[in-house]
Amino acid sequence: MLTTKMKALLLCGGLAAAFGAGWYAQGLRWDTDIAQRDKQQSEDISTSQQAVIAGQSLQFHRYNEIAKQANNYRINIQAKSDEKQIIYRTVIKHHPASRECVPDDVATGLLDYANRLRASAMRTAASGVDAARTGAAASRCRLTYGQAVYWIDPLLAALEQANGQLAAIHEIEQIQ
Repeated sequence: MLTTKMKALLLCGGLAAAFGAGWYAQGLRWDTDIAQRDKQQSEDISTSQQAVIAGQSLQFHRYNEIAKQANNYRINIQAKSDEKQIIYRTVIKHHPASRECVPDDVATGLLDYANRLRASAMRTAASGVDAARTGAAASRCRLTYGQAVYWIDPLLAALEQANGQLAAIHEIEQIQ
């Protein structure tokens, strides 16, 4: 039979085993809690990253829409300008005033201004610029009124296109 000492030892051993099993189970619970917390943190990070990516995607989509609208606007302006130029050329071709010369100082001023604009846009000296003005010596006049009218609509169309691009840039800046 079992003596009281053995019973006490068995009882202590059983208690120690139960206590060890309890600590083991508690350790498993802690590991599970840590794993769940890590999983929740990962899901939170993933959710916030998805929100940032979705926001950027929407911004890029909006920027592309604005650029598309600006390009369509530019194409429409160019088409209307081309139509007007055809009409103007037809009308001016038969008008006697279109062959008259613009005063030389006005024509020279316009040419110089155009060359300065071209040079500033190119950031270098414009190639093909007649700085010595030798090319005009052979012709009777530098610019006719008809030629001046031909310039007007393309210049206005270019200004309108530039204004459309600036409006698109301002719209994008307001989004940001």
